[in-house]
Amino acid sequence: MTAQPNESNSEKHNLTQHAATRSPRRKSGWQFPAAAFAAVALAALVALAQEKPRMAFEEDVQVFAVSGDTKIAAAVPRMKRIKKIVIERDDVWVVSANGGKRRILEGDKFMPTPPPTQYVVDSLAWSPSGSRIAMNMTITTISSEDTSDITGGKQVALLEENGQEIKVAGSKDRFIGDAWNAAWLTDESNVVHLTGVGPYKITRLNVTTGKSLELFEGHTFDAVAWDTKRNQAFGVGRNLSISGRLALVQLDLVHETVRELLRLDEFYGRLSVSASGKHVGYFENGDTIVSVDVDNPRQQQRVRAGIGRFEYGRDEQRVLLKRGPEEKSGDLVWVGLRDGTFRSILHGLLAHDFRVAPDGDSVIITDPGKRILKIFPAN
Repeated sequence: MTAQPNESNSEKHNLTQHAATRSPRRKSGWQFPAAAFAAVALAALVALAQEKPRMAFEEDVQVFAVSGDTKIAAAVPRMKRIKKIVIERDDVWVVSANGGKRRILEGDKFMPTPPPTQYVVDSLAWSPSGSRIAMNMTITTISSEDTSDITGGKQVALLEENGQEIKVAGSKDRFIGDAWNAAWLTDESNVVHLTGVGPYKITRLNVTTGKSLELFEGHTFDAVAWDTKRNQAFGVGRNLSISGRLALVQLDLVHETVRELLRLDEFYGRLSVSASGKHVGYFENGDTIVSVDVDNPRQQQRVRAGIGRFEYGRDEQRVLLKRGPEEKSGDLVWVGLRDGTFRSILHGLLAHDFRVAPDGDSVIITDPGKRILKIFPAN
């Protein structure tokens, strides 16, 4: 992480030098007021404190997920050469907010050779209780040194918090195939996931019975955002009503009910749900964020912010926005949904990825470059 020039520090230094040239006993001539000097000094100290993380996990974290009690599951890539082939197998760590860490999955043990098989962790998701993990992977098997002879695809591994694999009853396969963006429901026996390359279908799988069921059969979704601690999701699609118009809907993942919240004229993506499940937001176009009150969908807040990825803050009246393309690093800005205000955090330092902790107290980021994971106050 490259820090931006800290103007408060230089200002404090210049003011200190200036004050030193003046005797405090002089009655005449301009003197810098003591209260103002103290305010500048305090601002400089606050700025320095804000840039210092509460915790840093100094590994190259590619993806991570935060549980309700602020445990962090983090995937760290490990490269291995097998003859002329270089393959990747990611380790998975669990990191606590106080800096405790343990590796729960070691790549070479999780995916032994032969054949040369690599897996890359695409995303991780904690169960609502924080005791299980869904690991979404892209698996590639190279049958020979001819790297054109490749098979694989999107698959999901299910893990206990200690890294032990969870087997699906009656399944002959180790992983859930043709699946991605998996998440646990509250009973921690059922997993929901997406299939397809868009529009997507939703499937629910009971790992205890092995029963798999396509939910909302006949309906597909352009975007889905899980809220599994309430066994629900929010989706956007065109074939959810007779009219065929684009709509934002609330989905009950247990009873398979669909509630239309809003007809949409435009939808640009980046669907996001607040921690309470009471607000859902999205980009209406490449510039405007829309936040919808789930209980009163006609109550909407709109703010022009510029495209990026955003998450709700604790009071749900502001969102933290990483500006720019999702795959690139950007600065983080609090955007007020009511008043349209913008306030940069971390003094403009860039982040590759970020999460607002579920309790709203912390912001977890990864650096550009070597993606060291850091926790900062959510100021």
